[in-house]
Amino acid sequence: MLSSINPTPRPANRLRYWLRIFASLSLAILAVMSFRGGKTSAQNFPALVGRIEGDDVEVVTTTPTGVETNAAPTVVASGSDVTLRSGHAFVMLNSGGAISVCGPAHFKLVKAAGAVTLALDYGRVHPTLESSDIFTIYTPTIVATPIAIAGATRDLTVGLGQGGEMCVLTAQGAMRVETQFSDQSLIVPQGGNVTMSGGQIDSLRGDPSACSCDFPRASLEREKPAPPPREIGTLSRPREPEQKKPENATPPVPKEEPVYTVLMPALNFDASSPTPPPDPDPQTIMLVREVRARSSAVFRGHVNPAPVQASITPPSAPAPQRSDEDRTSEPTPGFFDRVRNFFRKLTGRAPCAGAGCNG
Repeated sequence: MLSSINPTPRPANRLRYWLRIFASLSLAILAVMSFRGGKTSAQNFPALVGRIEGDDVEVVTTTPTGVETNAAPTVVASGSDVTLRSGHAFVMLNSGGAISVCGPAHFKLVKAAGAVTLALDYGRVHPTLESSDIFTIYTPTIVATPIAIAGATRDLTVGLGQGGEMCVLTAQGAMRVETQFSDQSLIVPQGGNVTMSGGQIDSLRGDPSACSCDFPRASLEREKPAPPPREIGTLSRPREPEQKKPENATPPVPKEEPVYTVLMPALNFDASSPTPPPDPDPQTIMLVREVRARSSAVFRGHVNPAPVQASITPPSAPAPQRSDEDRTSEPTPGFFDRVRNFFRKLTGRAPCAGAGCNG
């Protein structure tokens, strides 16, 4: 008789079997943990703001792996703490534009939702913004926001001393200055220069050189794209020969352009008023055109009388000549008349005509 045999595993085989299962589970758990850790570190890594170069710069950035301290040139991420001990620094923003920094300076850059915030502790910063992204400068007492005019580039300078004195210089665009502990605000127009101390305005006409901050950008400017190749298919028109002007040519008479002058009331500015002053009434604006009166023509001298025309006697009419018909109509002399006329011619006496003649 045949009986079914059920082999039972040995103790050594059981141990190997459970060791393999335990090793497989451990590897799977480690793989899942490493994947989650890598994904978390990539999400928590700060966004890049730009790149900085300078003389004596230290950039401290907090990352998921720890705190990194780098010297320039290096990248600047959101939340990086930048210290410029002396000299100058230059930050090229990824969103377009740049920031010139004059030391000593200490600030922090934060980027969130496309807006860049510069928290300034002390120093001078000169942002040149090409894009329309929001850019704000925070100080311990003041919030400064650059304002673009007609979509043009914003070029402004903000300086903050370690004693609390502050200056604002607007080269291109305007600047809105607000205090953090009140609702007061001030708009510095384009070309303005304001100095402040403790949040209060000291002067509206400061020294521009005391607040300026420029950095030599010759080696740091981004490479400009090469110009597109010129098409050769369409030829330009030939240049016409230049016509030489004669030496004795009279110079052209300059054309007098009319001169216009706008007369309007003076513009007022009140720094203590939160609202801007109203615009002037158009009815009070007058446009004046300047003209030059020409002098009337004056003639000097005398007038000669017109010459008298001499009277011309008409020529006498010629005596009418007898026609052939009149001559034929006269009677022909007879024989005795011819004899008489012949003797009269010989004696030289004129013939007698009229009454008293006896023939």
